[in-house]
Amino acid sequence: MSRVLATGGSLLLLLALALLLPARSFLPGDRLLVETLTSFAPQYALLAVVMALWLWWRRRWLRGLAFMLLLVPELAGFLGSRPAPPDDLASAHPRLMVFSANLFESSRAVRSAVDQVEALDADLVWWSEFPRDLDPDTRARVGELDARYPFGFELAAADGRDIRFLSRYPLRTRQTFEPPLTSGRPALRLSLDVRGQLLTVFALHTHPPTSAWSLRARNETLDWLQDELAALEGRAIVMGDLNTSAFAPRFAELIREGGLDCASPWRCAVASWPTFVPVLLTPIDHILVGGELAVTQLRRGRFTGSDHFPVVAEIVFL
Repeated sequence: MSRVLATGGSLLLLLALALLLPARSFLPGDRLLVETLTSFAPQYALLAVVMALWLWWRRRWLRGLAFMLLLVPELAGFLGSRPAPPDDLASAHPRLMVFSANLFESSRAVRSAVDQVEALDADLVWWSEFPRDLDPDTRARVGELDARYPFGFELAAADGRDIRFLSRYPLRTRQTFEPPLTSGRPALRLSLDVRGQLLTVFALHTHPPTSAWSLRARNETLDWLQDELAALEGRAIVMGDLNTSAFAPRFAELIREGGLDCASPWRCAVASWPTFVPVLLTPIDHILVGGELAVTQLRRGRFTGSDHFPVVAEIVFL
């Protein structure tokens, strides 16, 4: 009897993992349960490997193989990703260092972010959940950093926190998207002049999809972003806390319909949240490109004290 139960349990787990790994792209992206469950594909992939090894140890060869086969689409996507441009491209074309971080309304996180931006010598910086109440020393450091970015600005967001964009390049236009449902989390469309070339930057901090209404609010912003990207002819950078895992169906739709460069979520994203529960880390903070741009480096920044890791990217014009 126990053997029958064990067999049934492994088959149910196999079916569940099949839905959450190779079949997840076919699930509806506007369902809260789907959004939540599909956000943790790396953890499911690890579980599939553990199950395969355990079954092989017990000489259940075919069942173990079935679990490993769940990973074939993930592996194919990883190996089939677009190769990085040659290293010497950065010296011949405009190059941007980009830093994006959710600062958790924490002075400690602000100080760490300032340190990282200075060390990186970043060209573009996007900070969400920037606290309004800072101690004098931290405020002085922020002021010193602001002086190095003549085209930066700050906007009020939700109560007690702001959003900040810092740029070394002239800002030509600024558009804000903030309908009633997304109040407190404005999305920005910015036009920059980078050495005579137009660059469009979308800087966002969407609502976290923790309830039906916040999922709708998040999706309303993503719908706007998707439409803007689809109509855009030229280079674009999307950056910020999208509160959307790279493994969720809604992210795949954004990439596909918005024409962004992401052949595989395993290559175009880094695990960024939640920092306080490392076993659940998933990529919800992003730096993405579209048009004649390429990401030559993408990595996670150092821990700041926030519940989000920063994301750092080097981007070159093609």
